[in-house]
Amino acid sequence: MAEWNDFTTILADNLARVEAETHGRVPLDMARAFALWVEWTTATRARGGTAFFAGNGASASMACHFSADLAKNARVRTQVFTDPSLLTAIGNDICYADVFAEPLRWYGRESDLLITVSSSGNSPNVVRALEVAREKGLRSVALCAMRPDNASRDLADLCFFVPAATYGQAETAHGAILHHWMDIMESLPR
Repeated sequence: MAEWNDFTTILADNLARVEAETHGRVPLDMARAFALWVEWTTATRARGGTAFFAGNGASASMACHFSADLAKNARVRTQVFTDPSLLTAIGNDICYADVFAEPLRWYGRESDLLITVSSSGNSPNVVRALEVAREKGLRSVALCAMRPDNASRDLADLCFFVPAATYGQAETAHGAILHHWMDIMESLPR
């Protein structure tokens, strides 16, 4: 059984080793990466765009959480793909891999921003959403972990990769990254 101090030590190490990069795997320091994400988010708000959030399982919960926080605390229009009727209709009538991509095809505009959270970075429905964002000209931010050779890193305009070995470490680090972004957004004038 892992001890608490071991967990927090590993978490601190994972957070210290987060890799931020732009499309094409161009490395960024963390300050520049967060500044870029904030710039894109404030531009989305200024243009009346929408910040779309997508994730599965615990990552879907984070998507819901931060979609609500961004709308409430930073006054950015948000949309999260967690409506059970929509998910099951698309999953049944089209395919589960398109549960995020299909609504993004319908509603996404160039003024919008897509934020994905995926521990593996390879979830087919997250990957397809990132592909649609690229096709439609939306900016995209991906949070991923586990294996460094995941599809989210190759598709997103901005990526935060956590070199975590477990889902608990990946999800906890993703929550910390999202909270830091949200703290910055909340501190800005609206």
